[in-house]
Amino acid sequence: MKKALVLSLAVVLGLGFASFAQALSGSWNTSIAITTNPVVITNLDSVLKVDYTVSGWDFGITADFTSTSFNNLFFTAGGNLGAFSLKSALDFVPVTAQFKSWLNVGRVSLAGVDAFAAFEVYNFGTNPAVLIGTGALLGVQATMGDVKVTAISFFNMANTTYYWWAYGIDYALTKMASQSSCSGAWSNPSSSFFAVQTAGCTLAWSGATIWVDVPFACVDASLYLTMNCTTGFSGMGVWLTNLESGLSWLNFSEIDIDFTLTSKSVSTYFGLNLGDTACIKPYWSIDLGGGNHFTLDSLTLNALVLSYKFGAVTFKAGEIFDFTWASVSNGSVYTYGFSKTGDITSTCIYNGAYDEFFGIFVDGDACCGGAFKASVVSFFNTALQGTSIFDWAEILAQVNIGVGSNTKFGVGGSFTNTGLNTLFFSVGFSW
Repeated sequence: MKKALVLSLAVVLGLGFASFAQALSGSWNTSIAITTNPVVITNLDSVLKVDYTVSGWDFGITADFTSTSFNNLFFTAGGNLGAFSLKSALDFVPVTAQFKSWLNVGRVSLAGVDAFAAFEVYNFGTNPAVLIGTGALLGVQATMGDVKVTAISFFNMANTTYYWWAYGIDYALTKMASQSSCSGAWSNPSSSFFAVQTAGCTLAWSGATIWVDVPFACVDASLYLTMNCTTGFSGMGVWLTNLESGLSWLNFSEIDIDFTLTSKSVSTYFGLNLGDTACIKPYWSIDLGGGNHFTLDSLTLNALVLSYKFGAVTFKAGEIFDFTWASVSNGSVYTYGFSKTGDITSTCIYNGAYDEFFGIFVDGDACCGGAFKASVVSFFNTALQGTSIFDWAEILAQVNIGVGSNTKFGVGGSFTNTGLNTLFFSVGFSW
């Protein structure tokens, strides 16, 4: 009988530990860069993330270490209470023992209507100073057939309705505690969605905006009305999209008509209808004649990227003719460059001076269900003409090997025209 009780207890404990293990997940990723002359650790980032899930609720902790400090410590919690979903993020700067922010977002979805609210406590001060500010917002997003309404009221928070309208509630929630796609570092809540305005614990009303999206005739129209606590009525306008220009290769990505009490402005953003190509992607921009929204001064080819895949091998090459040009999507001017993998980017530029590259990328299966990736990318810089053969600037070589589905190792090196420059090492585990 005792043996049966002991066996039963062992089975119960085994099932308990099994269910606990299934609810506990996480990852640990570390990367390090070392220069060779002199030997110095130039970058180290180690991120430990642990999540515990129970009854539909997720509780997480994220610790971010760099070569100089314990950079960030996040605590997150999220789950559902009936029709309500809640998410909270608490951020500390451990190296200075400083509280940074506490952000909470609640949401309820009923019959096509999303109502949401956010409350944030934010520390504007730097150690040892403490300068606390609080902010809140109340909003609603509703879809009724072809009509979509977004309305948000802010209390000591910057008016960020445009971002909620353009990207949506689900995307905003990912910005409560987010990781950089370039450096891998974690940061406190993004100010593009949540931005306490001033220090102080009084939730004074600061503004509100209503967006209404409706189809009109053959175009899509977005109408907005915005109010604030300084002037009352702040502005209104209409944005028209999905317009044809009458030219097969040109369209109007937007026509914006904006009003205040004393002014009116009209802005036109042109888009390009680019056909599919076999393996070469061109990057075009339109010169609007020194800022004139109604004059097409020239059409410029800014960059070309070739990509061709055969089996497990991909060959890529690229050329940048102009580093700065206007985006065809919104007319804003950005600086562009190559990423580590040769993609054209304005946010993850590897070296802003490089204007040409050739690269070979290999991927396949590694040991025990893992994945294997390797790349060799050679970058060039025409500014080195006469000082380096073929204007060659750097070779970046990297190898990443997965061992099973939860372990990965990486090694790489940077070789410039002056010799071995940097060595890279990385290791990652997940469970």
